[in-house]
Amino acid sequence: GKRTGVAAVKIATDMVREGLVTKREAVNMVGADHLDQLLHPQFTEEAKGSGEVVATGLPASPGAAVGVVAFSTEEAEDLQSRGQPAILVRVETS
Repeated sequence: GKRTGVAAVKIATDMVREGLVTKREAVNMVGADHLDQLLHPQFTEEAKGSGEVVATGLPASPGAAVGVVAFSTEEAEDLQSRGQPAILVRVETS
């Protein structure tokens, strides 16, 4: 089964602490995809649920994006032509 990056690191460090594996073996247990997950910003447990919901969406893909929100292809193309990164936002993806 798959596990999150946080879970993979916790399991590996627990196994070292319990003397089941060496530090080197533990490092090899944590994959690059696990490390990639850990590099993305995450909410603290205290912050979860404490904010106001401003939008909802479909769980299409994990990731991060930076740019100006555009609500039409024309607006996105205009932003791009002026050298500004644009994020095209749609009601749903197809």
